[in-house]
Amino acid sequence: MRMVVIGLVLLAGIKVWTQDRTYRSVMGDALVQAYRERAIEVCRKTAIKRSAAISSGASGAWNAASDAQIIIGNPELEVAIWDTENPLWVQRFRNPHLILTGERANCAYDVRGGTATFSIH
Repeated sequence: MRMVVIGLVLLAGIKVWTQDRTYRSVMGDALVQAYRERAIEVCRKTAIKRSAAISSGASGAWNAASDAQIIIGNPELEVAIWDTENPLWVQRFRNPHLILTGERANCAYDVRGGTATFSIH
């Protein structure tokens, strides 16, 4: 009897895990499709506003074929999790970001705020 209960618990756990992974995958794809064009536009404008040396390498880095993924929070921002009074805390830990990966640079588009930050690699 104990083995049957353990088996049922394992099956229930696998079912919940599978549903969660499927939901996150589908919702991530939908958000990427919904915000990709706006993110590319904002990332290009942000890159052009930067200095000429940065923008020359980054402004053309993002296009419709760029790799994109949705994450919660921008890992590029250095804010401690306990520093909730920091004005960047919401961007670092709460807002969804669309990360565009180009050849020379990454751009993190804040879906809620409509702003972009980028880093050159």
